[in-house]
Amino acid sequence: MRVGESFCPGILHAVQAKDGLLTRVRVPGGMITPSQLVAVAELSASFADGQVEITSRSNLQLRAIQQQDLNSVIQGLDFAGFLPSPEHDRVRNIVTSPFAGLGLGEIIDTRPFVQKLDRRLIADQVLAALPPKFSFSIDGGGDWFARDSDDLTLRVVSLDKTHSFQFVIGDTLSGFCVRIDEALDCVLEAAKICLKISKEFQIPARGKKIASVPQALDRLLDGLSSFLVACPSPDSSTLVAHMPVGVYATHQSDFASLVPLVPLGRLTAEQVQRIAVVAKECDGDIRLAPWRGVVLAAVPKRSISQITERLEAASLSFDAKDGYRGIAACAGSSGCDASLADVRRDASSLVRRVAGRNAKPGWTVNISGCEKQCAMRNGATAELIASSSGYGLRINGQLIASNCSLDSAIDKVVAACQAEEPFEVHL
Repeated sequence: MRVGESFCPGILHAVQAKDGLLTRVRVPGGMITPSQLVAVAELSASFADGQVEITSRSNLQLRAIQQQDLNSVIQGLDFAGFLPSPEHDRVRNIVTSPFAGLGLGEIIDTRPFVQKLDRRLIADQVLAALPPKFSFSIDGGGDWFARDSDDLTLRVVSLDKTHSFQFVIGDTLSGFCVRIDEALDCVLEAAKICLKISKEFQIPARGKKIASVPQALDRLLDGLSSFLVACPSPDSSTLVAHMPVGVYATHQSDFASLVPLVPLGRLTAEQVQRIAVVAKECDGDIRLAPWRGVVLAAVPKRSISQITERLEAASLSFDAKDGYRGIAACAGSSGCDASLADVRRDASSLVRRVAGRNAKPGWTVNISGCEKQCAMRNGATAELIASSSGYGLRINGQLIASNCSLDSAIDKVVAACQAEEPFEVHL
């Protein structure tokens, strides 16, 4: 099994996989222009497998690149603006809601924070030493964005009619808030302290690991004491919601956001180009989503029918009836030597079983070829993990079965995910 930082890809750090070289393109906040998206699609069609993958940190991946074509891919991505600082190629992991600035429930627009954080991150040479999986998360409130997998999170809260950011380390609430105007100073200093803690305690510079070591957590919070103010824990209840698919209202009455379903987080180069073209024509924004999807934001309502028809003609669904909603899978044995199963084929078997059925709100399934669970989404309800003798199945974190056949695992998943009432696709 391949583990460690050396196997985390970047533009300048392509990783050898079974199907060729794998390159990952960081897209802070998932905010990408139509021209950038077209560039990625053209590079995939010319030098990769003709597919574009979206990751759980709203980044992009190209697979099956041959060594002789790697320089062409690097040059193309650099020319498209994806490499503002070669030294920081793999550390620009910044995640936010793809509905930022538009969602009806949003408290603040996080886009300016993402852009400023990225600029300051790549201006600081010390932060180039962050682990390539280290990620920042900025949550402006609203639906569809609940994460506990990032290393440092700023989560907006309203206290006494004043907005602040709650400071979260890994999945641990710190018990402190930071002022809006000091939030980026705080989180950047926190990242630097994480690097120091890693050396002092001989542990990975990762949020969850630091939060699990009391002395290390105290060291981090002490180093940030000038920024932090004690604040009460928020209501722990969360909205249980499906992965969004369809048409969604925005706070701008004449505009909406369109969310097509992206099967297993993969788009063909032709689909990517179609998305870019329609977004440019209607002057809409493109946002990559941490559920391994895409959002066409701020689309004029008068254009909705035309756009959905054009995207549906490219096999992009807006009704979630095809069974792919909420299902994720890694590359599997066709693309990865570590995988013990052809999980994409097996995922298709599951999809055929659940297509047209009503699933419980928020139900998600992750199918992995090994224990690394590379494509694991945040908080998957059901986890199928391949072994040399079958699949292991966990539901809500509880081991349900070991070494069972695919058919048996699918039977158990389908039985567990059934909803008593039909779910709504559109809000």
